[in-house]
Amino acid sequence: MDEEAQAQQALKEMFRRDRAEVAAHPPRKPRLRDSSRTLAWVVGIVVFVVVLLPVTFIVVYPRFGPVDTMNSFCQAEEDGEYASAYALLSKGAQQRVSLADFTNESRTVTLVSCSVSGGIPFIFNQTQATLDVDYSLLSDGAGMTENGTMSFVHESGGWRVDSTSLVII
Repeated sequence: MDEEAQAQQALKEMFRRDRAEVAAHPPRKPRLRDSSRTLAWVVGIVVFVVVLLPVTFIVVYPRFGPVDTMNSFCQAEEDGEYASAYALLSKGAQQRVSLADFTNESRTVTLVSCSVSGGIPFIFNQTQATLDVDYSLLSDGAGMTENGTMSFVHESGGWRVDSTSLVII
């Protein structure tokens, strides 16, 4: 055999070896299952963010408006900022009691804290709400707890205290 024939024979042998190796170890095809699972997660997250999150915000957030107002009102009372607490009263409540009378009444019975006791009502597109409240009070140096209610109205773009079971309003 001459050199050219040997070279051709060597090339054929290499070609056969390469084909045998490819047959023994075929290249992997991409797994569609993994990419479809990832796509499903991405679509799920996008649906949650675009659709469910705004709906949740619209339905759930208004429930906390009266609670936020109650907390602000009680904090102002506790801190002795009676004008700030008075500003959280509804127009009707402010017509029933003056700032001076409100301040005098607030000083006789010190509101230490208040908290929702009966759960938060479902408020959707409503203008009134009532919360069951546990009041912690100081009167003549003695501490006491009283159960009562606070009524709220939605006016001027926010929730306002309309009445309480305390003597203040």
